[in-house]
Amino acid sequence: MAISIVLANFLIYVVMVFFMFIGLYAGYKETKTKTDFLSSIGTQTALSLAANWFASNLGSSVLYAYPEVGVRAGILGNFWYAFGSTVPLMVFAWLGPKLRKKCPDGFLLTSFVSERYGRMNQIYVSLMSMAYMFCYMVSELSAIDGILSLLTGYDFSHVPIILITITTTLYTVQGWAIAILLIISAIGFGVTVKLDPAVVNSSPLLQSNKLAFSSKNDHELVHSAIYGSLLLFPTLFLIGFTGIIAAWAGTWPGSDPNNPAEPYMSFFSLYTLLPDWVKGFVVILSVSLSCSAYDTLQSAMVSTMSNDLFDNKLPLTIIRCLTVLFNIPAVILGIKNLDVLVVFLVGDLIASAVMPPILLGLIDSLYFLNGFDSLVGGLGGFFSIFIFGSAYFNSAYEGAQLFILTNGLYADDYSVLGAFIVAPLGSIVFTFLAFGIRLFGIFILTKIQGKEFEFPKPQPESDISKPEPDITKEKSEDIENVVTKDTEDVMIKDSHNMSKIV
Repeated sequence: MAISIVLANFLIYVVMVFFMFIGLYAGYKETKTKTDFLSSIGTQTALSLAANWFASNLGSSVLYAYPEVGVRAGILGNFWYAFGSTVPLMVFAWLGPKLRKKCPDGFLLTSFVSERYGRMNQIYVSLMSMAYMFCYMVSELSAIDGILSLLTGYDFSHVPIILITITTTLYTVQGWAIAILLIISAIGFGVTVKLDPAVVNSSPLLQSNKLAFSSKNDHELVHSAIYGSLLLFPTLFLIGFTGIIAAWAGTWPGSDPNNPAEPYMSFFSLYTLLPDWVKGFVVILSVSLSCSAYDTLQSAMVSTMSNDLFDNKLPLTIIRCLTVLFNIPAVILGIKNLDVLVVFLVGDLIASAVMPPILLGLIDSLYFLNGFDSLVGGLGGFFSIFIFGSAYFNSAYEGAQLFILTNGLYADDYSVLGAFIVAPLGSIVFTFLAFGIRLFGIFILTKIQGKEFEFPKPQPESDISKPEPDITKEKSEDIENVVTKDTEDVMIKDSHNMSKIV
């Protein structure tokens, strides 16, 4: 039994309006400058950053993707998927301080790219970063549309998607929504869902599947990444485990063999056993959760565009307008109800091709790599996917289709696995191949000019990577010198006056 359409609309729209007014008030009180809107450099503690790591990695879309992995891949598959999703955050505990050291005045990864590889690479990486975040924006909208339809039993004609995109441009939702949702879900599932021990013991899901810159300092940054990882991994694992519980409880794939539930709906299929008032709470929290994650992605995309593509020269009004414009293509794709897990993986495939050359720039011994090598390496990662796909399918068209994973994650072949292997490896190979070609060109040029060939030498560190002088200390020393000098002058003058009196 589903909640009434009147109550469903009331909950959805009242919640959005409520949070919108709260966000408008908070934004009016707190956001005073463009820097406040785009970043909070050097202001955040470990706990606040950890909460941000946690909230930004949790949106309503994770309630689709992780349970789907659970029902398809079992306990071990769910464990490794949750672990793999947490590893990048744990790596950031090592990566973040290095970025801060090499580019202390930046507040985005692309600031380091600009310093290390030049302006052209900054623009290229920024565009790829925006494409990556855009995939996650689409996944959020696709997820919330399906969730609300399942919980209420009504087709809202994609109206909530449009309202969420409007609302999230005006407010920022706090990260408490996922915690309340999980608590209510745990209590409801524990009281209502009954498992047949025979089904659990015979289930194949128990078997192995064959198939940095906003922190105050490095100490706060490292601890925030650790705290965020410790919070994120068990949360993702438990969310994925609900898919396994749905399979054991029989709510997935359902009682109708002619109309089975999709794997990505396994988490919400459990709510068919719960009373309507619980569904109402879940509707409220799902909308809040989706708005929170979507708002974070909006801010990150606009911040990247303003800082990297336009060098922070856009006025705040234009930045806010861009926030609205970015929603248009996201809404168009969101109403198509794309497979959320596949959209996630497309974004991950982009990152796996682009990031290896960037990370190589953090290694001091690879100082000889420059912007040309990095650019060729990143593009070479995408080209490697095309080469692999064309050879694997014996078709250039299907090789190009592999970029968007048209056959899905669980294709009956190794095409998806191959794409994720060749993307980073090809990127690294093309990076060093570009350096080899460039080095050979330098060698030929020196021979033509009759000069002696020398291997590129390390460049002296730029001023930006050096610690800035302590201006406060210098000023205090100057003031102390002035005060001392004035005091001496007064004492000399007083001694003269005393002499005259004597």
